[in-house]
Amino acid sequence: MNRRVIRDGNWRRLVALRRAALAQTQYFFVYGSLLKRYRNFNRFLKHKVKTVEPAYCQGYLYHLPIGFPGLVEVEGCHDLVVGEVMTFKKPEKVMRALDRLEGFRPDDPERSVYQRRKLPVIVERMRQGKKEFKEIEAWVYVYPRDHLSLEHQKEFFIACGNWKMFSDRPVARRRKSRLRKIFRKLRRRPQRERIHIEPALCMSRQEHAEWMANTACSRFCRHPELCRSHRRKLRENLL
Repeated sequence: MNRRVIRDGNWRRLVALRRAALAQTQYFFVYGSLLKRYRNFNRFLKHKVKTVEPAYCQGYLYHLPIGFPGLVEVEGCHDLVVGEVMTFKKPEKVMRALDRLEGFRPDDPERSVYQRRKLPVIVERMRQGKKEFKEIEAWVYVYPRDHLSLEHQKEFFIACGNWKMFSDRPVARRRKSRLRKIFRKLRRRPQRERIHIEPALCMSRQEHAEWMANTACSRFCRHPELCRSHRRKLRENLL
């Protein structure tokens, strides 16, 4: 009976902490596998999301050895991390699920894997056919700086701040494409071990310049010269 009372007391305390947090803001900034159409979005958020908007948050971005990104908050940092701001139909339930997913303990932050912080975020919105940028506050799951080893800092830093560049493609229904048919034909050739095709990582300079001109992150990017070279190092450095 005592254990049940303690359990109920802990549950009520966590509910109160999350309600107090949501009273401050109901916006969430995501930048990894919770982005729209990616794995954890489909698993946890797809049927609960109300709005999704492109957004940017100050910080440094790292690709962690476990396969997920970590936004590291550093005072005075001017780099931006690319992501999305979301609102939800039942934000309290979503916050509870995200806290569990990110290993955040509202009643004991020091023992958490990620920290949930309220941070200023730049949101990109369309007004009368024109892009506008507005600053709001949103909940962001940041990775504590002291959790990074020197090896991680050297090997997994994502200079452009865009995790999509380094992740697998979004979850989508597989369709037969002309490129896949060509690839299958090439595999049947006697010297197939010499074949190396990675279309997503092999943009020409002209194609990359055109792609950058059409992306919102190019407006804030501080490392455009590193973007293309980092894409080419995906398999080598991160997988």
